[in-house]
Amino acid sequence: MQAFVSAIMAFAAAHSLLAYGLAFLLAGAEAFPVAGALVPGTAVIVGLGALVPGGALAMWPLIGATAAGAIAGDGFSYLFGRHYKQRAMVLWPLRARPGLLASGEAFFARHGSKAVLISRFLPGVRAAIPMVAGMSGMALARFYAVDACAAGLFALAHIVFGMAIGASLTVLHAIAGRLVVLALIVALAVGLLVWLTPWAIRRMVGLLARLRGPVRQWAGAGDGWTRRLARSLLEPDRPEALGLLVLGLTLIGGLWLFLGVLQDVIAGDPLVRADRAVFHLLQSLRVPAVDQVMVAITELGDARVVVPVLLAVLAWLAWQRAWRAAAYGVVAVAGASLFAFLFKITLQQPRPEMIYHGWSRYSFPSGHATASVALYGFLVVLLCREFGARARLAVTLAAVLFVSAIAFSRLYLGAHWLSDVMAGLAFGVAWMALLGIVYLQHARRDVRARGLAGVALAALVAAGGLHIATAHSADMRRYALAPLARSMPLASWRAGGWAALPVRRVDLLGDYEEPFTLQWAGPLAPLRAALLAQGWRRPVSWDFPSLVEWLLPNARPAALPVLPHLDNGRAEVLVLIKTGGDVPANQRLILRLWRSGTVLSAGAGTRPLWIGSVVAETVEHLKPLASLVDERGDVNGALRILKSALPGAWTQSRGPTVAGPAWDGEVLLGQP
Repeated sequence: MQAFVSAIMAFAAAHSLLAYGLAFLLAGAEAFPVAGALVPGTAVIVGLGALVPGGALAMWPLIGATAAGAIAGDGFSYLFGRHYKQRAMVLWPLRARPGLLASGEAFFARHGSKAVLISRFLPGVRAAIPMVAGMSGMALARFYAVDACAAGLFALAHIVFGMAIGASLTVLHAIAGRLVVLALIVALAVGLLVWLTPWAIRRMVGLLARLRGPVRQWAGAGDGWTRRLARSLLEPDRPEALGLLVLGLTLIGGLWLFLGVLQDVIAGDPLVRADRAVFHLLQSLRVPAVDQVMVAITELGDARVVVPVLLAVLAWLAWQRAWRAAAYGVVAVAGASLFAFLFKITLQQPRPEMIYHGWSRYSFPSGHATASVALYGFLVVLLCREFGARARLAVTLAAVLFVSAIAFSRLYLGAHWLSDVMAGLAFGVAWMALLGIVYLQHARRDVRARGLAGVALAALVAAGGLHIATAHSADMRRYALAPLARSMPLASWRAGGWAALPVRRVDLLGDYEEPFTLQWAGPLAPLRAALLAQGWRRPVSWDFPSLVEWLLPNARPAALPVLPHLDNGRAEVLVLIKTGGDVPANQRLILRLWRSGTVLSAGAGTRPLWIGSVVAETVEHLKPLASLVDERGDVNGALRILKSALPGAWTQSRGPTVAGPAWDGEVLLGQP
């Protein structure tokens, strides 16, 4: 059916005059008794509306043709029923589908004349109601008066909806690549959370169930505070014992992750380089429509939402006289927020972008992530104490997804580094687990969990909706995508400023990869033209035939697509390959260029500065299975071949600190 509709749309786009007749016929055919249910009229009419913004069709003639077709089709069906009445039930095609006529009669009996108007928008009964109206003796003038209104509204709604889709296609085409990548990232993250959360809970519960016997035996074999604590936790008459042990493992895991991230941040380990890679990647994927959603999500983690939700929870707990739970709730949020603030002013790690002032300009750890985990995590502890197994899993998963959405929004908007969010989540989880353990040790009063969940959700919707309505415009300006390029005079770059640029590519995990051996000052078109004239070429695109090449044991180097490389999260802007000539038969040279983040100023103008690498790849044939590529470590030979193709370029050396057998430290500089 999809292929059939696509073929019709292609025909309509190529024959605009016939498209109006097509709209007339399809709108009318949908009202034919029984057979109309099989006509894809609605899908095609919406598709025809999508052709209007591009100029292929005109709006009002298309609306008129669609409305006229609907009136004609409904009128034919009405006259058919009016003429044959009950005899129509034994005629083809009605005798093949008696259920359709019965449902139409029931619908008409329930709604009367209004059924003619309503059914025009309901594909299931649209093919029966006009005929039923005729069989029931509905007056001709009354039928056409109602049907004309229905047809006009039907045509207007479907054509305008199609026009909205068509108008957005141009925008979607410009952002399609980024939108697809971002959607894949989000879908993968959500899928992992949905799968990983129940898996982790089941694994922890299973592990603790197996260890419960040996631990109880060990605890009963002696004395000491650790053995007494273990005995108190594992008492058979304590139903929350398993939950306490799960929280204990969560506490250990959260502290371990927080301390590991803190060590990497202080020592400047690869995680800090991964921070920038993830930051640049997400900034390159930003889309205005997604920005609107992410700003709204991040506003749900603001103090103006967290505090009202906490107050609503405290009010409910006070009404239930659960004073201990209320006290722990205050300590959970206040302690997490105070901890995040003290760490910010102690480490003074700057944010990726200066979008805050005062103490808030420091980023480690993320206050949004820390406070959100503390609040909603402790709320989960309160709810799970009174819920069953399935409800516990659902509540936990909902909280994990919500807090993860807030954390991801901080990364997407450039408000925090990856290490900030990881540390905030880790400490919040550990803090929540610690308070949960202490609370469950002394909890004596139920809090009526269903009512508490309803109050918390209502407070979140009310406070979040109000905050989004009042602050969204200002926050959209605050989190607007800012240019990241820095400026350098062209003369300074030629005089030695080139050495200030990065030495090696940094992948998404923060590891150093191949060296940058090319810097190009100016537009890329002259560089591309010069290299194409010297035998370089664009690599084959990633499609089905090129994917099949990897499965061939004798694939040629030029026939294989090039694997993409990221530098600090940035994708390549130019990729060229060279095969043959002075390149061995089983190898190919690959030139990649990325944005450097630097703009060179010369007089009154500016020019972009690009950094790149050139490497040699060897194609290895795993006969009879497939072909693989192996990037060779020696870049000196590849750089010499590139230099011979750019006679106007010159080389500079980074000195002996970077030189070695794989790279002598030379960098090729060039400009148009």
